[in-house]
This record gives sequence, C-alpha cells and structure tokens, in this order.
Amino acid sequence: MGYYLCEIPRAKHPYYIESVGIHIWSIEELCYYMKENVYLLDETILGENLAQWIKEELHLPALAKTLAHALEAGAPATDFVLPIFRECAYLSEPEFSYFKEELAQVQIEPRDVRKKMKADYLVHYGMYVRAIEEYENLLRKRGKGRLGTQFYAAVLENMATAYAHLFRFEDAADCLWESYHALRSRKVYEKYLRLLPLFLPEERYRERIVQIKADRDLAAAMKADAETILREGRESAYAKEWDALPEKELLAKLKSDYVQCTKT
Repeated sequence: MGYYLCEIPRAKHPYYIESVGIHIWSIEELCYYMKENVYLLDETILGENLAQWIKEELHLPALAKTLAHALEAGAPATDFVLPIFRECAYLSEPEFSYFKEELAQVQIEPRDVRKKMKADYLVHYGMYVRAIEEYENLLRKRGKGRLGTQFYAAVLENMATAYAHLFRFEDAADCLWESYHALRSRKVYEKYLRLLPLFLPEERYRERIVQIKADRDLAAAMKADAETILREGRESAYAKEWDALPEKELLAKLKSDYVQCTKT
C-alpha cells in the first residue's frame, strides 16, 4: 500500500463509527478504514453525518459538497467513497484503480453476500451481538432463488462462532446442528459434537448422542478434544489456580479456548 501524507490536521472531535465502535480522527484514518472494510461501507457510514464531519472537523467544504451531491442524487457508493481517497492521494494510481474495481464489484454482489460479509466483519471487530442481529436478519429474509443451501449453512456456522464468543454455547450448538442438517458437513458435525460436552450435563450428553445416532468413536474423540481444552486450561501457566478462578474468568478461558478450537 502506498501512503501519501496530507497536511490536513486531525479533527478536534472524532467521527464515531458506531457499527464497529471505533473513532476516526483524520482523512487518512478514514481512508484506511474504508479500504480495509469494503463490506461495511453502507448507509450506516456513507451518509450526511460523515459529510458534515468532513466539512466541520476536517475543514474540507468542497469535498463535503461533492459527497452531499452524491447523496442527493442517490449515486452508487463509489461516487461517495472515491472522492475521499482522491482528496489526499492516499493510494498510488495502480492501488486506486484496484480499489475502485474492488468496491464496484462489492456493490454488485448479491445483497445476502454483502450482509454475510458485513456480519463476518463485525465478528472480527468483536461486535458479536450486532453480528448475530445481521445473521438473523439475513436468515429470516432468505428465500427460494437466492444463494442456496451451502451459503446459508455457512451463515449458521459463522453465527455459531459469534454465539460462542458470548458464552451462549447452547445457541451456538443449535446453529451448528441446523447448519449440519442443511449440508451434512463433517466439519460442522465434529464442531457440534465437540461443543456438546462443554454445556450439557453428562446424562443429557449421553441422551443426545443416542438421539442423533452419533458414531460412538467419533463422539468419544470429540469429547476427548473438549476435555483436552479444559485440561490444558487447568495446566496452563497463567491458570495454575484454575479451581480458584472467579466464575467470570473461568468462563472467559473456556470461551477463548472453545472459539479458537472452532474457528472457520
């Protein structure tokens, strides 16, 4: 990436991007955010508030006017985003051309693809509740003739990861089971089996294994993986006093290990 420093000062008051919980202080930071998060460039950021902030805080009235005109005309996102990059020559010409093509391609992708990628980005930023809301909204509005079983199974699998980050292991398991039922993915099935021992009491666990007619050897192997997660946590250098950990810290450790184990 080519960087070209502007002499434009930093804002006295930052622009807050609520969807990911970060503050932007300069046009360079704004360009960086946009380049790295093309699937998050929707009406929640590309709007009047950003144009006003650019005018009042960055003292760029001409650019703000260009953005306002793009909004009034209902122009595509490229007409709003690209002038911001041109303002400070943030990218080299080849990089600018590549980004322009990338942004244009994103805008013509199916709505559900963009919604899923937005939710995936929110998981990356740790905005798990909002990610789940995006996933749920996407699944609620799915219909025939859209993107097919494989796509929505992947949505459910990623939604499970978001739930796991929130300690909601049973909800995560429900997502994994629905994903598996739709696509019969062995990877998802193994994730599901590995998760069950982490929230089900032993008796209910055994009942569930019988109910779903799980291969006993595979179930035993996945349960052993889950037990390994717990054992390694107990034996880790920073958790020597595992049994003395407050419940919140213990859950945090369990969550961290489980999420690491089930990343897509």
